[in-house]
Amino acid sequence: MTSVAMLDRGLQARAMRGDPADVIVQLEGISKSFPGVRALGNVDLMIRAGEVHALTGENGSGKSTLSRVIAGLIQPDTGKIKIDGRECVVESPAHALDLGFVMISQELTLAPTLTVAENIFLGRLPTTRLGLVDWARLEVDAMKALARLGVHVSPYAIVSELSVELRQEVEIARALSSDARLLILDEATSSLSEAATARLLKLVRQERDAGLAILMITHRMPEIYAVASVATVLRDGRLIATVPLPETGEADLVRLMVGREISDFYGKREIPAGEKVLEARDLCTPLGILQPTSLDIRRGEIVGVAGLVGSGKSEFGMVLGGAIQGAGSVKVDGRTVRLGDPRRAIAAGIGYVPDDRKASALLLVRSVAENFSLAWVDRLSRAGILNTRLERSEVGDAIKRYRVATASAGASIATLSGGNQQKVILGRTFRRKPDVLVLSEPTRGIDVGAKSEIYRMLQDAAEDGAAVIVISSELPELLGICDRILVFFEGALLAEFSRDEATEEAIAHVAVAGSRSQPQANLSGARQ
Repeated sequence: MTSVAMLDRGLQARAMRGDPADVIVQLEGISKSFPGVRALGNVDLMIRAGEVHALTGENGSGKSTLSRVIAGLIQPDTGKIKIDGRECVVESPAHALDLGFVMISQELTLAPTLTVAENIFLGRLPTTRLGLVDWARLEVDAMKALARLGVHVSPYAIVSELSVELRQEVEIARALSSDARLLILDEATSSLSEAATARLLKLVRQERDAGLAILMITHRMPEIYAVASVATVLRDGRLIATVPLPETGEADLVRLMVGREISDFYGKREIPAGEKVLEARDLCTPLGILQPTSLDIRRGEIVGVAGLVGSGKSEFGMVLGGAIQGAGSVKVDGRTVRLGDPRRAIAAGIGYVPDDRKASALLLVRSVAENFSLAWVDRLSRAGILNTRLERSEVGDAIKRYRVATASAGASIATLSGGNQQKVILGRTFRRKPDVLVLSEPTRGIDVGAKSEIYRMLQDAAEDGAAVIVISSELPELLGICDRILVFFEGALLAEFSRDEATEEAIAHVAVAGSRSQPQANLSGARQ
């Protein structure tokens, strides 16, 4: 018997113990198929009141599909759903809400043109005796919902004007303001900073202790072990195991997820720094979110960028990638890059991956092939005519190389899991072999197996001579893969740590307190 099988058999029985009266939702033999893909196959799941149940597995394992079944967004092909011991069909999202099932997804569902308050209470706005919206009460109730989560934003703010993190926090505030019995968190922390994640996990513990049932879908091991008491692992749409926590160690849980050991997770290599390839001087944004920033980066370096939301770290990447207007100067291999134009940035050898893949990086109504090749049009076309044979060859090779799980190259990109969508974005960028890679939250919503693959890809790119910039909210990630780490605070590049100097505590101290007390290296160029 394999070690995984022994772990499964030995721990699953303990994980399933408990009073049946506490069971809110029980799934039996749930299966679901989409054209060309079997998303779920005979999956069982039991969720109890007063328990945080982690649902985990690699991208494409079926986690989100299963949560969508519970939330009434899709119907299973076969299987039963029991609620409070009685068989039930969750007919729609509205029916799920009536049952007290509230889902928070990593894919935002807010109405962008409405205010924060209107979004929080959308569909259940308070009214006066005359049946009109009670705006005064709406403001008070919205402020209470935001204060409960520790979110500092005006209830009158228009959602489209907020950052991705604040939008996610508004989504969470909306869910928690309802009278929920079951809260489904589908990668809800993927857009949150460390501080916002900590606030949410504290609230999760409080709600758990008050008797709420919570199904938490996440790849982040620290979150799982911080709040969950049981974990169910899916792989390729099938149930692998349900195990108790913390009795099941992290290494065992990862092995269940991926079906193999992941040794040397970050895969950090010693890559000699080459010549200077990126020169940035007084880089800033007109509104002052990013203050004048200067630095040099050499070939073969992986440079991390840390900071809180609003610190300027995201804007730094966006200016380099041409996504927003900026001032100052940027040179790649000695050639000046005109700012504010993504096409010129690409032509100059800068590959930029934004943090919001659906809004900024994907054509959701197009196919996997089209989303791959849109970045290669100049190489796949001649005289404005697309070479479809070359496109099929290039896309097919990229799907294999970057291990994108899809029914076919012609499948809609919208049918892929978030992790596989990210692989398409990263793959098409890497394939151009840019001199400078600027990646904003590149592993957001990615499982541990895929993360390890992406870290290998970053190392490969650096070894091939690229300068790699990784903007990330996950400090362990930056510490694991970077040669040096830059820290932004209130728009300014405030500190830099070498690989040997960097610790989570030191970086967080600068990011939160703006202290320069930690040792600071020469910003003009890292390793000599």
